[in-house]
Order: sequence, then structure tokens, then C-alpha cells
Amino acid sequence: MKPKVLNCLLGAALLVGSAGLCRADDDNRVISKLGQNSSADHSRTASFYLVFNGDKSDSLPALQSGDNTRFYSKVWDGLYLQVNTERGDEGIGGYMVSFSTDEAGLTPVGTNESRDVPTLRDVTAADFRTDDNFSARTLQPGPGTPDNRGAFRMVHYNGFDVEIRVLGFNIGNTGLKKKPDFNKLSFMVTVREKK
Repeated sequence: MKPKVLNCLLGAALLVGSAGLCRADDDNRVISKLGQNSSADHSRTASFYLVFNGDKSDSLPALQSGDNTRFYSKVWDGLYLQVNTERGDEGIGGYMVSFSTDEAGLTPVGTNESRDVPTLRDVTAADFRTDDNFSARTLQPGPGTPDNRGAFRMVHYNGFDVEIRVLGFNIGNTGLKKKPDFNKLSFMVTVREKK
């Protein structure tokens, strides 16, 4: 009886071992740009899934300039996404999303936002903390406003609209009398051409 149990255990161990040899490594890719063209209405849509670890990102090329970093990508001919880091006390305090007509970001595209209120293009760690940085700010449903920017923002430009959706984050440097910084941030930027 013992040899039969031993053979069963040995057979099971060989099966598990051979399955382990055939197993592939995990696929850890980040899809940074998704686009689609619709022939029916001739409007284009491009989406960018962005993941930032401080001033580092695997999803976009970057240029360092002093304390700040500029990430960029072509959206379509004549339109480029620009994401600039904003230095905080101990890390990255925020990321400014903008657009330009050139890759170098020298010719910015203006928004239809009022200049008298905070911009919805600026994703900061403070947006998700209370004013005294003591606790997490409650996220409101729906699109953000200049007073409560939240996790979903709509920014209108001449010729296209932009959605910014914050998907997840890790905020450090929390506590009274401190300025919060992002340790990690992931968000989706979707650009939709107007008809």
C-alpha cells in the first residue's frame, strides 16, 4: 500500500514540476496610447494611460530640466501631449497636463478655461487632501470644478476636448503643516476631436 501512495505523490510532484517549467513569466506592460479613427464622423480619439513614480514614467519619453521633468507624446499630426512635473517639498507635488503644436512644447495650445480660477489641467496631491493635509478629501461624483477638481476633469479647447481621469495614487508627506507629494500616480488622458 505504501508504494502505491508514494507513486501517486511522486506522479503529482512530477506533474506540478513540469507545469512550472512550461509557465510563462507575467506580462507587465503598460499601454500608453490607444487610438481609434471613425470614418463615419471623421472625429478622432486618442487615449493615454499614464503611470508616474515621482519624476519617472515608463509610458512616455521625458526631458529633465532643473528640478522638473517634461513628458511628451504625439497625439496626432500637429498636436502633442505635454505633462510637466511640479516640484513639491519632498517630491512631486503635481503634474500639469497641456498640449502644444510641436514636440518641444514651445507653441502651447490655449484652453477655453477662465484665467481667474485654478486650472483643471493641474493634477496635484493637494487636490486629494483636506486643506490642512490632515486627512483624505472626499471625492465628489461627476466632473471636477475649479473649487473641487476631483478625480474626473473635462477641459475644453478649440477643436478638441480632453478628459483627465485619475485612476489611482499614493500620496506621501501627509500630516499637519506639510505639503503632500505624489509617490505614485496613474491617470488616463483622452483627447476627442470636435466635429
